[in-house]
Amino acid sequence: MDTTPEQISTRTAAAWTVALAVLGGFTGLAWDGPFLAVTCALSLGGGAALGTALSRRRMVASIREGQGRAAALGYADGIADMMVLGITAYRDSVFPLSGPGAVDTAERVARREAAYRLTAADGLPHHLREAAAAALEAIDEGHDPDATRSAVEDLMKAVREQRRAP
Repeated sequence: MDTTPEQISTRTAAAWTVALAVLGGFTGLAWDGPFLAVTCALSLGGGAALGTALSRRRMVASIREGQGRAAALGYADGIADMMVLGITAYRDSVFPLSGPGAVDTAERVARREAAYRLTAADGLPHHLREAAAAALEAIDEGHDPDATRSAVEDLMKAVREQRRAP
C-alpha cells in the first residue's frame, strides 16, 4: 500500500465522498423517495469531492509535517537508545562482574570512545547529552560503582521521559 501524502489524501477524499454520498442517498430516500435520494447523494457527494479537492494542498502539507515530526522523534529515540547501550557497555568494561582484570585496556578504550561518539551524535536533545555527560563522568572517575549505577539510571530515566514527551 502506497503511503505517500498524495495517496493518503486521495484515499481520504474518496472515502469522504463515498460516505457522504451514501448518507445523502439514505436521507433522501427516507424523506421522499428515489428522486430525492439521488439528488441528495449527488449534492452531498459533489460537495464532499469539491471540499476535499480544495483542501488537498493543506491536507498534504499536514501529512508531510506529521511524517517529518515522527521521523525526527524516531531518530532521536534511536540515537538515545544506542547512546544508553554504548554507555552501559563502557560501564560494564570499567566495572566487569568477573573482576578487575577481565577486560583488557584496548577494549575499555574502544568502548569509551564509542560511548563518547554516541553521546556527541546529532539529533540528540540537550538534556540527554547532559545526563550522558554525568554518567560518563561517573564512569571515568571509576571509584564508586554505586554512584556510576545511579548516574546511568538517571540517564535511562531521562531517555524514558523524553519518549513520553509529545
